[in-house]
Amino acid sequence: MGGFTFLPDISVDFGSPISQASIILTAYLFPYGVLQPFYGFYSDWYGCKKIVLLLFRSRIN
Repeated sequence: MGGFTFLPDISVDFGSPISQASIILTAYLFPYGVLQPFYGFYSDWYGCKKIVLLLFRSRIN
């Protein structure tokens, strides 16, 4: 069946009910969907390797 079998683990880690854990998951995944066109455009424009290295570097600092 699959699905969101990790929601109970997230709710235990955060100490919140599953309904709030689903909101946390949505808030975490929403920017990926919104920013994907920008990542795609800039990776086509500047090259995928440069964009990936820039994103990794921005997360390290």
